[in-house]
Amino acid sequence: MKKNDFRRIITAINHEEPDRLPLAELWVDAEIKAEFLGNVSKDVLDCRKQGYDVEQDIKFWQKAGYDFIRISPRYEFFQTWLKEPERDDFAEKTLDFIKSIDYSDIKKSAKFLPDGMKLMFAPEGGIYEQAWMTIGYEKFMIGLYENPEYIRRVCDSLGSAIFAMFEKVAKYEHIGGFWLSDDIAYTESLIMSPDSIREYLFPWYKKFVKLAKENNKLFFFHSDGNFMPLIDDLIAMKVDAIHPIEPKAWDVAALKEKVKGKLSLLGSVDMDYPLARGTIEEVDEYIKKRIFEVAPGGGFAIGSSNSVAKYIPLTNYKAMLSAVKKYGRYPIK
Repeated sequence: MKKNDFRRIITAINHEEPDRLPLAELWVDAEIKAEFLGNVSKDVLDCRKQGYDVEQDIKFWQKAGYDFIRISPRYEFFQTWLKEPERDDFAEKTLDFIKSIDYSDIKKSAKFLPDGMKLMFAPEGGIYEQAWMTIGYEKFMIGLYENPEYIRRVCDSLGSAIFAMFEKVAKYEHIGGFWLSDDIAYTESLIMSPDSIREYLFPWYKKFVKLAKENNKLFFFHSDGNFMPLIDDLIAMKVDAIHPIEPKAWDVAALKEKVKGKLSLLGSVDMDYPLARGTIEEVDEYIKKRIFEVAPGGGFAIGSSNSVAKYIPLTNYKAMLSAVKKYGRYPIK
């Protein structure tokens, strides 16, 4: 395979062994990208902002050794009309929201992508995240009990907008998959009851996954924390992979054994230790151990247990990339 080749991710997600272990990140802070590239301003490396330079961003992902670039469309995250339960124009406002979404960077990226690389298309947030951040956490949670029809309208408005985003780009050949980010769990447990998640969120998740499969795209799901009670639901939906598998929330090796052949894992390298506070040598040893435990047999792509945040030393980030290159060649020995 080429140095950067999306087929590597596809092979791993299909529970087979590619030539080497793929890298996977949902997000890398612009400060890290700029420092990694050198002589590039961080201001042009955040795809959510005006002035974003998709060509420079692609250079980062390519040089770092990824097989894809994660990119979002640009839009106003806080749709303030959602705060008003008494409104009767949710449908019209949702259409206005959908029409306002800017896909220009996604279209432009096709001419800069090296042969073999693809995009993972990721809305800025998921249904639950955008809902509670817009209307307020307390209002959302109380609404589940006192005004469930209002919460349903909010979730359905956002679900239909996210579906429209996926549908807009589903036919683009340079997009390899969809990546939904919707934090539904704490370290120890789900934020809401499984029944609430299944009622308000999962009907939309199923539509997203179905659309992905109909268009031969991968579908990744991100949520912080431990959402074990919903693992079988995600498998039944045919989600390809879950992210980021925080070590403080999961026994990564045990989870790999449980979902082997049914669901792939992305991430799992602890952001705190060793990435933020460890030495280069400790990063190297951690990555080696993780690869030997989880990588054999495929079904795994390695990366941080959330994102590569700006407080992570560039030396440690580079040590992670170097260790993956050193120990991640298949067959794993």
